[in-house]
Amino acid sequence: MRKRLFLLMGILCLILLIWLASVKNSKPSPAEARVIVKSAEELLATQKPDLALQKLQTLVDSTPDHSQANFLLGHCHYLKKNYAEAARYFSQVPADSEYYQPALINSAKACLQSARMEQAEAALKAFLKVNPHSPPAITELQWLYFNQFRLREAQELLKSNLTQAENPYPLLYHLLQMEFKPPIAQESISLLKRINDAEPGQTSIVLALGYCYWKLGQTNQARELIEQSLAINPSRLETILTAADFYLETGDLDKSQKLLRPVKEYPAELQQQLQQDDRWYFLKSRLYFQNDELPQALEEIQLALKLNPNEIKYLQHSGTLNQATGEYSAAKKQFQRAKLLASSHQELYQYVASGALEKPTREDCQQIAAHLETLGKTQQALLWKKIAASI
Repeated sequence: MRKRLFLLMGILCLILLIWLASVKNSKPSPAEARVIVKSAEELLATQKPDLALQKLQTLVDSTPDHSQANFLLGHCHYLKKNYAEAARYFSQVPADSEYYQPALINSAKACLQSARMEQAEAALKAFLKVNPHSPPAITELQWLYFNQFRLREAQELLKSNLTQAENPYPLLYHLLQMEFKPPIAQESISLLKRINDAEPGQTSIVLALGYCYWKLGQTNQARELIEQSLAINPSRLETILTAADFYLETGDLDKSQKLLRPVKEYPAELQQQLQQDDRWYFLKSRLYFQNDELPQALEEIQLALKLNPNEIKYLQHSGTLNQATGEYSAAKKQFQRAKLLASSHQELYQYVASGALEKPTREDCQQIAAHLETLGKTQQALLWKKIAASI
């Protein structure tokens, strides 16, 4: 009798479990889903993410492709400071959903909060593909680059949006600020350490941390981190250029030579990036110069100047090479050109350092435009002239 009772109870429990599972996995009707979503929105509006999460989780478990539920569930986790989970649910919103763009921005913010910089960067770039001139996304990506000492990428981002911006002044302002007030290693290293401790192995963070140690004179730690960054991603442009520069400065010419090998030995996509980057040719010229191969050094610096003819240090380097090969007339012209550019560069620095950019006068804008024109930055110069005309 007792055995039968136990058997009956077991059967009843099994039936109950099957029923509960079927209830849990039963897909709500569209009307029921709308009620759940509306209720969750009301709970979120009254700062009750826990209750909203319970309702939404049930809906997402049974309907994993419900874009609005995933979006709101991401918000629940964000409010609860579960940033990794927030990013996961935001990333599940499909590209054809009306919630896709806000989900990308929110995913980026969640990744930034959880120190996952690479995922944040990917989300911001994905957002800018569908909304290329969004000021909030541009600003977020700009500061992400800036804090990682990726000034070239930050500047290119801002310059690419100048002509489309309704108000180009913030972009122009930040272009000058970045050039004359770049990030400082001593101030940035603690933040980069925290990020690296929280989420180790991110190529750009490891490299930025190595760069900081290099600039602070701690070359052993710098070498370890720069080489770690190379090991993580040996085909990343910024890592190759920074590592080659580091090895040149520290006298490790063999390692520099290995990185500055013929372009054709790199993957196809990277080949194109290297061929279009003036810094690559400048580094090669410096390597040839240190090896006393002056004709090759001159050839490489000419390629760098072809891509970036107004870079002061390139002109100075080229002048030095021409002097060393007896081309005194060419050297004199390049030194004079470098001196002229340096004068305008210094004048622009004074505008930034004085705080005049915060509220520039018409005359300030005209003078800034003139110096930018001298430096070959014609697009920026034209926009500063337009600002001057509007004051």
